[in-house]
Amino acid sequence: MSVRRLLVGIAIALCSAGAAAQEPQPAPRKSDVRLLVSISVDQMLPDQLERLAPWLDGGLGRFAKGGFVFERARLNYGETETGPGHACVGTGVLPARHGIVGNDWIALDQSGATYCFEDAQVRLVTSAGKTDAKASSPRNLRAPGIADFLHALDPRSRTCAISSKDRSAIGMSGRRADVALWWDNKRGGFASSTWYGEQLPAWAREWNAGWLERLAAGEFGSGWKHALPADFEASRTAPDESEGEVGRPGQRSFPHRTPRFTGELDEKQLATAASWVYDGPAGDVFVAQLAQLAQRELELGEGDALDLLCVSLTSCDTVGHGYGPYSHEVTDVLLRADRLLEALFDQLDERVGAGRWVASLTADHGVMDLPEALAARGVDAGRLSGSVLRDALELVRPIVAAKFGADFYLAHHSRGVRLSLSRMQAAKVDPTAVRELYASELRKAGAAWLEHVVTFDELAGVARSGRKPTSELIALEAGSFDEERTCDVVLLAKRHYLLGVAAGTTHGTPHEYDRTIPLAFYGAGVKPGRSAEAASSVDVLPTLFALAGLKAPEGLDGKARLPR
Repeated sequence: MSVRRLLVGIAIALCSAGAAAQEPQPAPRKSDVRLLVSISVDQMLPDQLERLAPWLDGGLGRFAKGGFVFERARLNYGETETGPGHACVGTGVLPARHGIVGNDWIALDQSGATYCFEDAQVRLVTSAGKTDAKASSPRNLRAPGIADFLHALDPRSRTCAISSKDRSAIGMSGRRADVALWWDNKRGGFASSTWYGEQLPAWAREWNAGWLERLAAGEFGSGWKHALPADFEASRTAPDESEGEVGRPGQRSFPHRTPRFTGELDEKQLATAASWVYDGPAGDVFVAQLAQLAQRELELGEGDALDLLCVSLTSCDTVGHGYGPYSHEVTDVLLRADRLLEALFDQLDERVGAGRWVASLTADHGVMDLPEALAARGVDAGRLSGSVLRDALELVRPIVAAKFGADFYLAHHSRGVRLSLSRMQAAKVDPTAVRELYASELRKAGAAWLEHVVTFDELAGVARSGRKPTSELIALEAGSFDEERTCDVVLLAKRHYLLGVAAGTTHGTPHEYDRTIPLAFYGAGVKPGRSAEAASSVDVLPTLFALAGLKAPEGLDGKARLPR
């Protein structure tokens, strides 16, 4: 070998060694786990695992009977909605830190609502490619998520999140998911945004191509029919048609009609079919099918790196809002979810290996039962017209204007009032004083229906300055505090009363029924058991990390909960 060739060889070797030294090295860990599976069943109550246990023989049954269940899991913040709930699962921190304080918020000096994951800089991506339609991204998320942590630990990690809702897929995964897909309820098929790339994965485009045909040929082609077991009286499911459900009398029971799925559909008919998928049980069916496809195509968990699959089943929520948590409809959705998750878990056992994956189960929030059902059981419950808040504000606004020489009101929603900070500053008045007067007068005007009224400044003191909260409810409200996104005056209707909801039910408050969630773990390293220990959805991320043999990121609000 010539000297020149020898020197060239040495130079190449040195360069290669330098490049290798700069290459990020995977974090060492003592675990065979290769796949983390984060599952959320939107609006699911832990009671569902208990009351339906005899009939849960699939995926939910694996959690209930073969997993570790935390019986007292609660959310530790006030704005119990889908966006914040999924972001807590994905980041391991409270809304006061990740910034997604609601599905929508009224930003500083804005009269209109801001959607939690809206992003003017991205565009919707469908099977046809990039479109001109507005879309969503994790840009508003102030904290890193589980996909971010995994990629930082090992660049080879593959991460994928799928849901019917964009806020669920985005919130569960974080800022750096490789793939995030959600249902397009205007055109049908799964979509994404340019945050994740200019085109959908080829396998997603292929799946989208036949969604209408599969819907028409499948179980929903001739309507939505339930298949509840004959001995179902013991399940505490409510009568099929119950007072308070959405819809006209006589049309609130099974079987439910479905829209047109076949033939040449015009734009309106296509939107109707797509919306029916989003609002009904087919949403979960399609999400579960795509999750199985994603696992196969991306080979999640089949390599040496630690991968992530986030799955949010949202039909329990979209159906539950209309029919209530104990309805035949929600019960049917949950039994379907049991079967759908079992098919996914069977696939993981076969392709990944039973000792190489671990899963979590939780929900983004709970829900209140139908007020009519509660009242029938002797609970003080009911519905409040949205006009009670408008009427209260009509009384309060002139009082504030008389005191400070101007009315600084901008907008309101059921949980708060937004005032104009710029106008208060221009008028050289103390914003704290204006907020305090608004709160004081609203307490008087809404005394018959308000649980509490708390100001921005009170919550800031608790959330940022360590001031001791004067009540548990205020401590919870402080968990949802954000300097730019929290209203000037935060309102809470009294327990078991729905404000501005004429039928069906909803959530979004710090009342316990809205904060009550399931929390369970199943898979490699999880011993079956139960615990009455306090726990929450922010514990999902650190517990999954611990099961994968990784140290949890520093500074999380949650912690690893499983016994050693």
